Amino acid sequence: MTTVYDIPPDRLIRKVAEKLRHMSEFNPPEWTKFVKTGVHKERAPEQEDWWWVRVASIFRKVYINGPIGIERLRTAYGGRKNRGVKPEKFRKGSGSIIRKALQQLEDAGFVKRTKEGRIVTPKGRSFLDKIADEIKREIPELSKY
Repeated sequence: MTTVYDIPPDRLIRKVAEKLRHMSEFNPPEWTKFVKTGVHKERAPEQEDWWWVRVASIFRKVYINGPIGIERLRTAYGGRKNRGVKPEKFRKGSGSIIRKALQQLEDAGFVKRTKEGRIVTPKGRSFLDKIADEIKREIPELSKY
């Protein structure tokens, strides 16, 4: 059986974002048109579908690294803050974006909260593995894996 580990992350995230876009549980909040993805960014995302891509990326990270909490995800989505002539420093990503994305994944039944952090449910694991299998069939080069 094909799993998330067998597929390139960029293709998987794009395909999952496409599927999530058509599900009623995943709607971007109103503030997503104006928000930056972290204090280290200078502008808001330019992509129209950035919300679904971020939710898909968080979904994949919970699958691979779970149980995982919001603080570890904030660190994963952080980056270097340009402070002018001063040296750059690392800053964490937006916690609100990650929190809302995880709440939507929980409402859909793909992720559940435990004492240690968020983990993927069997329904979520099945959803991602089916998409990974579809991608593997589309790309003949991946058949040797």
